[in-house]
Amino acid sequence: MLSERIEILKEADVINEKTSLYVLSVIEQLEDEFNEKEQILEMFTTHLAMCVQRVLNHEEVEKLDDSLWKQVEESSGYEEANKLLQKLLINAPCEIPESEKRFLLMHLCNLYQ
Repeated sequence: MLSERIEILKEADVINEKTSLYVLSVIEQLEDEFNEKEQILEMFTTHLAMCVQRVLNHEEVEKLDDSLWKQVEESSGYEEANKLLQKLLINAPCEIPESEKRFLLMHLCNLYQ
């Protein structure tokens, strides 16, 4: 299901091949651990795909609201989520800006809840 969603985005030319391959590799890494939280994982991987494509396209990146970010930082899964994000971004096809990392961390924290 997760892979199919990424394939749909690629076929619709919303994301390119490079982004698709990267996100599919992330899905492979996360699917087993978070298989019971597929809906949250789907939100994360979709956001990751769109994030990477925005960066590759040099598009404007939104900023996460400061009060929401504070909640993310205070969440019980923040440390684990941050470690996982750093690991996942090692093979990213581009440098992810801090503002996008915050959105990604928000989704990952939800996986650890």
